Amino acid sequence: MPSAATLLVILLALFVLSAFFSASEASLIALNKVRLRHLLEKGKRGARRVYGLVSRMDKLIATILVGNNLVNTAIAAIATIIFTQIFGPGAGLIIATFFITVLLVIFAELIPKILATNHPEGTAFLARHLVSFFIFILSPVSGLLAAVSNGFIRLFGGNPYHRSPLVTEEEIKMMITIGKEEGFYGESERRMLERIFHFDEIEVRDVMTPIERMTALSADMTTEEIERILQEEGHNRIPVYQGQRADVVGIIYVRDLLYLFRNSALIHLRDLMNAPYWVSPGQKVAELLREFQRRKLQIAIVRDPGSEKALGLVTLEDLMEEIVGELEDAGTRRLKK
Repeated sequence: MPSAATLLVILLALFVLSAFFSASEASLIALNKVRLRHLLEKGKRGARRVYGLVSRMDKLIATILVGNNLVNTAIAAIATIIFTQIFGPGAGLIIATFFITVLLVIFAELIPKILATNHPEGTAFLARHLVSFFIFILSPVSGLLAAVSNGFIRLFGGNPYHRSPLVTEEEIKMMITIGKEEGFYGESERRMLERIFHFDEIEVRDVMTPIERMTALSADMTTEEIERILQEEGHNRIPVYQGQRADVVGIIYVRDLLYLFRNSALIHLRDLMNAPYWVSPGQKVAELLREFQRRKLQIAIVRDPGSEKALGLVTLEDLMEEIVGELEDAGTRRLKK
């Protein structure tokens, strides 16, 4: 039988190994997955291996549990041998049980896990190679345990490979609030970020200019009337209607009119009109913004799907204001009054 000194050295080494397993488990579980992805994309050394470890959490946990239990069992056995040699079989077993339990909880569980949780990134990167080594040598046992546990999870209707999102919308909103409180950005930036989250929920009817407040030209207006409206309103694009304002027949570009005015040409609005782009009031503004980008448009007419009458208009500026807030244009006044 090895001497007491040899057993103590082995016992100390096993305590260190047990602490390693505990710290590795705590750090890899507490690791910020978003930051890890960021480090991976930046090409930080070791990030790919750490990302590979946390990507197979079932195998990782099985390996750490097997390794930690084997080590703790060996610690209990060696401690029992040492204490029974000193205090005898009866008292030695009781003292060993109490003494080793206290030491394991404090030095192999609490302290390593607290330190690793406080510094998860550094701990995980330091432990990555040794954890990978243990996953390799314990893979027959840990693989079997992972397969059995996954089978039971499926048996009860679960999905063992289901992963929660890296970060939820509510968590991002909380990060925005905390970031503002910590002084990382100001109130205007916070409001802009919050508007982005609500952008997908907004419909065209919420941002459009109603028809009664919409600047428009009648197809039958005289040149003098058109000039007066252009001088008063100062818009770049104006709807043209025939008869009633709800009967929009096109969009006129003011630059085309100004060119004709300068050259004293006879103006016929119908010759200059562009076909309107129609949207429904219930369309999401996020979808409309994508259409504006794809079609290279800046204005759309909101039309009632039933009556096919115009309800108002919506512009690219209206959509952008839902993100960045009120826009002021030095060259033109807004369509909304």
